[in-house]
Amino acid sequence: LDMVAGHFNLDVEVIKSNSRKREIVIARQLAMYFVKEHTSHSLKTIGKAFGGRDHSTVIYSCRTVNDLIDSDKSFQLVVEELEKKLTMSLHTI
Repeated sequence: LDMVAGHFNLDVEVIKSNSRKREIVIARQLAMYFVKEHTSHSLKTIGKAFGGRDHSTVIYSCRTVNDLIDSDKSFQLVVEELEKKLTMSLHTI
């Protein structure tokens, strides 16, 4: 979450907020996507950690990120860059 917040120059609390600003929504969806991909937390637990959201919001967020990866080359590059950083940080723990 910190890595996504840092990339988008946002505070973690802003990502967890109810803001509907596009850049914040994208950052939130991407953070949920990474949490789902790299942990064994349930959808309900992930949603709760992101400001009390429903499990269906997490599913929607992951689908949206996958759709953007498929349709937006620059977004795909951002995801790949963050994925590398995340993988490297997980291996140094």
